[in-house]
Amino acid sequence: MKTRFQTSRLFPIFAAVALGVFGGNAARGQTLTQTFALRAGWNSIWLEIDPTNNTIGAVFAGAPLVAVWTFADRITAVDFIADANEPVWNRDRWLRYLPPGHPAAFQNNLFAAPGYRAYLVQLTNAFTLNVTGRPAWRPRAWAPNAYNLRGFPLDPALPPTFLDFFQPSSAHYDPSAGRLQKIYRLAGTGQWTLVHPSDRMAPGEAYWCFANGGSDYVAPIELKLDGGDGLDFGSSLNNANLACRNLRETDVTVSIRDLAAPSPLSYKRFNPTNASDWVKLDGAWTSPTPAGGEANLTTSIRRRDIPGDRYASVLAVTDGAGTRLQLPVSARKLTVAAGGAPAPGGAHSLAGLWVGQASVNAVNEVSSATDGVSTTATSGEFRLRLLIHVSRDGTARLLKEVVQLWKNGTTTNTPSGQSVVAVPGRYALVTESSLYSQFGGAILRDGTPGGQRFTAVGYDFPTTSGANFLPLTGTFGGAGTLAGTILLSPQFPTNPFRHKFHPDHDNLDDRFVGQREEAFPVQRAISLQFASAAPAGESDPDFGYRVQAGTYRETVTGLNKTPIRCQGPFRLTRVSDVAELNR
Repeated sequence: MKTRFQTSRLFPIFAAVALGVFGGNAARGQTLTQTFALRAGWNSIWLEIDPTNNTIGAVFAGAPLVAVWTFADRITAVDFIADANEPVWNRDRWLRYLPPGHPAAFQNNLFAAPGYRAYLVQLTNAFTLNVTGRPAWRPRAWAPNAYNLRGFPLDPALPPTFLDFFQPSSAHYDPSAGRLQKIYRLAGTGQWTLVHPSDRMAPGEAYWCFANGGSDYVAPIELKLDGGDGLDFGSSLNNANLACRNLRETDVTVSIRDLAAPSPLSYKRFNPTNASDWVKLDGAWTSPTPAGGEANLTTSIRRRDIPGDRYASVLAVTDGAGTRLQLPVSARKLTVAAGGAPAPGGAHSLAGLWVGQASVNAVNEVSSATDGVSTTATSGEFRLRLLIHVSRDGTARLLKEVVQLWKNGTTTNTPSGQSVVAVPGRYALVTESSLYSQFGGAILRDGTPGGQRFTAVGYDFPTTSGANFLPLTGTFGGAGTLAGTILLSPQFPTNPFRHKFHPDHDNLDDRFVGQREEAFPVQRAISLQFASAAPAGESDPDFGYRVQAGTYRETVTGLNKTPIRCQGPFRLTRVSDVAELNR
């Protein structure tokens, strides 16, 4: 007996039954396992993850399959039937898979089972299906004025009622009538039955839900991300924002926790003294969220705490009222082998361009009443811009100018003649102006590609072609010390004693013909003592990986009979992880 449920138009529907949960609630990287207790006959399931291998054979491996179907959503209204055994279906609106050997298997048009879709699965026997994959945040639009086959992000520890879950959505709840739009679930008899508003929902189960008009409703908690389907810090992004809007008319407490332990994530917290500070995400972050309000979380990655070169996990977002959303989170870093040597095939963990400044706030007094060595605090600060590049092997160099440019990639042809990328394009750091023509612009200025220039005017030193930098000795980062010496000869253009147009300081004799040294050599001995722990007041949560700090010291000889000594704090931030110069 065929039974039709009247809507603005009618559409065909299959009968199915399923129960799905995430087994163990444990993450291995960004991978979760969703478990379905399937029974003989029809099952209706909702894949809440992207299977690692989404081919039908891999997803349903070992299952006693009769058929797998998924509805090809269209933004139209259709009709449906209540009995899965009815022979008359509108098959053109479905994708189907029949196992090999079935007489109609040649008509298969479903070959993969991607995530965030509902599937009708028919089995000969009961079976426990485990699907492993990656979660994501991917809202899908509803077909307006139609039934949609959907599942929802539910908390298995506290499944909500249909009324509680759908009440915030005007497409699924009519506040003037005080009732839900029609929702059907599969009964044990193999037929779709109308749910009662007080019935509990089940994770992993798919329902036919009528949407009155267009909607993009997912759950009573709506996520807002900076971009993408999760939090991907990559190798350079420092912070990522996550906003959770409470669509309910009641207050909830939003909770966010990292399924990885310990977590390398930190979050920003208001501090009445310092305005804000960073706190490690140990356990769960919670925020009471009023009706219609938002819980905002600013996260940061501590790459120094990532074992190996990659971090991948899942953030579980719950509201304590039946909703659970799961987001992938990932980050990458450069790695270094034990002992500080470069990792095989990789770069030093601190390689790249570091930009910052030294704030000189103490200097020695050279009067006879002092020892000429001890420094005294100054009434103000003198700031020096610092540019330091750390190469692939850990060698540090002090730069006075560097330009970030772009190196185009190369392509090659496959045996079939198809053009493919052989070497991808990349950013480059260039200190030699003679090499600019070999590169392209890295940023746009008024629509024209150009380079991004970094300069440090406080340091001038003799250079040679191919060595437009000052080599530094020692160890960059950690508790190491870097040292270097700048020697300004009497002939060097920026020697403070030399004046090209002053007869007493031009290094020429009285007749301006022969050479006579009238300027004095000046030497600047520079050292940077790095701090192994964050100094007081340092707010970056990833100190030691993307931020370095410590004490800057400089001794200048040649300006006075007593060497001039000065010092002050310095801070460096990594702005590029390009490990080579001029390539």
